[in-house]
Order: sequence, then C-alpha cells, then structure tokens
Amino acid sequence: MIEFLTSNSTSFFFFFQSGKASVGETIYRYINTADKFSPNHLLDHLNISSELEALELADKVEASIYTWRRKACVSQSKSSWELVKDFMSEVDRTDKNQVLAERAEVLLYCLKQRYPELSQTSLDTSKIQYNRDVGQAILESYSRVLEGLAFNTVAWIEDVLFVDKSTKAQDP
Repeated sequence: MIEFLTSNSTSFFFFFQSGKASVGETIYRYINTADKFSPNHLLDHLNISSELEALELADKVEASIYTWRRKACVSQSKSSWELVKDFMSEVDRTDKNQVLAERAEVLLYCLKQRYPELSQTSLDTSKIQYNRDVGQAILESYSRVLEGLAFNTVAWIEDVLFVDKSTKAQDP
C-alpha cells in the first residue's frame, strides 16, 4: 500500500508493504513465533542505545500495526450486523494479523513507557496535522450513540412481544 500525505510545506511518504517489512525480520519472528510474548524481553534484546533509535523503532512498529489492522479488516469483511454482533462479543483472536497487531501495540506501549520523553511518531504527527483523529472521534461517538439506541430499540421490541405473547396466553 502506498499513501501520500501532503501539505503546503512538507510531504510525507509512507510505504507499507507488509508488517514484516516494517518491523524487520528479527522483531517479526519474535512477535510471530513467541508462545508467551514478552515485549520487555524483546526490548532488552534489541539494545536500544538512544531515543532516536527508540523513535525509529516506534515508527516501524506503528507502521506494522497499521498494516496488520488493515489486513485483519479486509480478511474479516462482513455485513454491518455481523460487525455489530462481533463488536459486542469477544475479539476474534484466531486471526493472525489481529494477534500480530495486538502484540505490536503492546510492544509500542512498553517502548513508550521505557522512553517517556520520546517525541511524537510520524503517524501521530500526521494525524494531528491532518485532523484525522478529530473526525475519527466524532464518528466513534456517533456510532456509540447509535449502538445504544439500537440496543434499546431491540429491548423494547422484545418487551412488547413478550407482553403480547403473555396477553394472548391469558385470553381464552
């Protein structure tokens, strides 16, 4: 996938071939094959010596998270009702891309804990610059409201059907 983000003063070029290409062979192998994934053990093994190296790793991990999340969404193309049902139930942990993205998120979180003074990653900077998080937040809030309304509507319909059924059972 190729994505261009441009502004008047700068251009950003993100090239995400795959999550594996983003993080590199060593990190990918550890994230993919470890039975009990330990991000702190991986960070110790990487021997990061400066905040610049930590920031570069954070950029790579964020790119892989983005790639694996997109692949997981594409592989799980479902109808909107199936998506709502899945959202209300547990997350599907059998999808390899979903598991890799979750592990990479944990790794990124541990990296940010280890380097609290780490500056913003490229993805964070572009989100802020192009107001992508604001639009996403608005959409998420509307979807939560609609989800609550749908749940209440279904509950009311079930109540009406129950009352209707019980009144029919009482009538001779």
